[in-house]
Amino acid sequence: MADVRPGGRAEVLIERVVPGGDGLARLSGVVALVPGGLPGDRVRLRVTEVSDRLVRGVLEDVLFPGEARRPDAEMCPRARDGSCGGCDWPAARLEHHRELKTALVLDALRRLAGLRAENLPEPRWFGSARNYRLRNRLHLDRQGRLGFFAPRSKAVANLETCEIVSKALLARLPAIRDHLRGFGPMEGELWTLEDREGKTLLGEMRLGEGQGLQLSLKAKERGRGPFDGFRVVEAGGRVTAADGPASLPIVAGGASFDVSVSSFFQGNLYLLDAFLEEIRTALRAVLGREEGRARPIRALDLCAGVGFLTRPLLELVRAAGGGDVTAVEIDEFSSQSLSKNLQSWASEGFSLARAVRASAESFLHSQKSPNSPIDVLVADPPRAGLSPGVRAGILRLLPPHLLMVSCDPPTFARDLSALNSRYTVERLTLLDLFPQTHHVETVALLARREVG
Repeated sequence: MADVRPGGRAEVLIERVVPGGDGLARLSGVVALVPGGLPGDRVRLRVTEVSDRLVRGVLEDVLFPGEARRPDAEMCPRARDGSCGGCDWPAARLEHHRELKTALVLDALRRLAGLRAENLPEPRWFGSARNYRLRNRLHLDRQGRLGFFAPRSKAVANLETCEIVSKALLARLPAIRDHLRGFGPMEGELWTLEDREGKTLLGEMRLGEGQGLQLSLKAKERGRGPFDGFRVVEAGGRVTAADGPASLPIVAGGASFDVSVSSFFQGNLYLLDAFLEEIRTALRAVLGREEGRARPIRALDLCAGVGFLTRPLLELVRAAGGGDVTAVEIDEFSSQSLSKNLQSWASEGFSLARAVRASAESFLHSQKSPNSPIDVLVADPPRAGLSPGVRAGILRLLPPHLLMVSCDPPTFARDLSALNSRYTVERLTLLDLFPQTHHVETVALLARREVG
């Protein structure tokens, strides 16, 4: 019999997964959320929280696995014993990710945007292999442990085996630990970036206020160690020591991007080409609609990062026979890489896009009366999604075409809810940029509704 009180135990059947990654079950008529539960699993949970409308629990045992669950023997040992929290779906079979993550996106769009599956285009899907990460943020504690936090904890789980970081980084980890131990006790984050072949590895040791100066002399003495480039960065982004390059070229879809450890770039080494080609395909649909017009195309890339989505906009403008592209980015390091990339692409014969270092909100606010209308707007915001000011700015400018990119289904659905009175979804694509987790990248092409 179910013991529905904190500390009690119960058996439940997981019906589905919900945004946030938890499994949803019913317990005495009340919704129960179980981290790690997958559809079809019958599990025993320990109740941790109880209210009139919701029960939260911890999965203690899988009594009968559902079809989406991998055998325990196939799982990462650190995930199997619960010592590492680097991924929240380590038990999900990769071949079930499409079904699971499509359901998450469609559920969010239905509940938060009022859009039902039958009123949306059939979602396209691009899957990924494991050991996919180009970029990592690993935690370092004073005992020299380096890795991800343990589940629901700030304790560092020493990274020895893993299914999400690249095999190239795993091979270098013993030498990296030895190098960092030579600095003496310290704590912070190690940010890493590598090329797609795993041949070049850059690292930045991110430290709290005051620690960077203390370690700068040791860093100069010890050099880069197993890294091809290494920096010590204090809180606020101040570099206190550096040895070797701080950026490297990453080739995706036939284009070369200069990327620094501190700048934003898509992190899945297997899906960079497919991601870029999906953006190009969506923009070709835009070009088809714009054929026969007299004036050049004007394009805007908000939250541009290093220019991953700016590059296909430049290709669009060239294919259209002329126009201009503006790329907006607020982060200092991403802006530096963006400007460098725009100059490089101009030397290849593309138009020189205008780089603006500003927030998306402030830039849109400055565009109340643009000299010419924006034809295509691309937005790839952080996980928090578009701010109210950005959503209002888009609705004020009303570009005919929107290309929205999001890594969080609920915030994507919230943003779409604010826009869907004036826009319709014409193309919807999901990319599994984050296998082993519940996160999924959504790319949506929206077209303006003609009112009146």
